[in-house]
Amino acid sequence: MNIAIYDLDKTITRRPTFTRFLLYYARRTVPFRLVGLPIWIMALIGYRIGLYGRKPLKQFGISMFMGREICPASLSDITASFADDVVKNGLQPGAIARLCADREDGALLVLATAAPGFYAQMIGDLAGFHAVIATRHILTADGALTHEIMGENCYAGEKLRRIEDWLSQKAIDRKDAHIVFYSDDISDSPTLNFADQAYAVNPSKKFAKAALKAKWGILDFRLADGDPKRP
Repeated sequence: MNIAIYDLDKTITRRPTFTRFLLYYARRTVPFRLVGLPIWIMALIGYRIGLYGRKPLKQFGISMFMGREICPASLSDITASFADDVVKNGLQPGAIARLCADREDGALLVLATAAPGFYAQMIGDLAGFHAVIATRHILTADGALTHEIMGENCYAGEKLRRIEDWLSQKAIDRKDAHIVFYSDDISDSPTLNFADQAYAVNPSKKFAKAALKAKWGILDFRLADGDPKRP
């Protein structure tokens, strides 16, 4: 069985999606929440200097721009619109070409991302993925989405754990699967090492150096043909 696993942000998309979605949602629901943008920028800086991790940062951002509980009806309409825009206008040309090639080769396409599942699932569906593995959020008893993440953020080692759980749930024996993984970030090293073929997408100098050392391929998804390069 051939399985092609893709990261989302800046791997198949041109830009990160999380902050973009928060602002997109706020503009269409309670625009006044946008006055909190400077606070959000400061929160991002706090994360960058190591004051807290990604999980509390994400929960804070969602509570600030979307609320602590989110109406399912408005969320569905807005996420559908956002996902449609991302897939129509926000995918890297090399990612589109590689997805088409993997699909033609009969690969099972999996999107594995730290982005929230409430919009990542729609992006994955529209882009033709067979499965989406993403960060999950706690629901209230009446089905409303909350800002609280269920378990851990689907990032780094947790992403690999979730992929392994998915393989187990699908009764796919690792020995019977040929896995290709694409990512733009060195934080995905656990999954890059797990894959049979691994590709660093549009890598930074540090990531490119690590890719060469680990014998991962290097791709430039900003180019239509993906500019495949191998160490």
